[in-house]
Amino acid sequence: METQYIVQGFETGKRGKVVAMPAVAYKTAEEACRRAERLAETCLGVIAFEQSADPEAGEWGDPVVLLSIGDVPEL
Repeated sequence: METQYIVQGFETGKRGKVVAMPAVAYKTAEEACRRAERLAETCLGVIAFEQSADPEAGEWGDPVVLLSIGDVPEL
C-alpha cells in the first residue's frame, strides 16, 4: 500500500450546483495542504486528503481529510 495525497477543488456549475474540478496528486501532505490553501482563493471550496491505495490490487483505504476550506461535499 502507498499513501496518496490528493487535492480536489470545487466550483459553481450550471444552475448553481457544486461541480468537482480535476483532482491532483502531490508527493507529501504538506505540499497538498499548501496547494489547497492557494486553490481556495479562487474556488468555491477545496479539500486535501490522504488515502492508502494499492492500485494494482484495486484496494483503497478510507480517505483522511487533511484540510477542508469552503463549500465541500462530504466524502
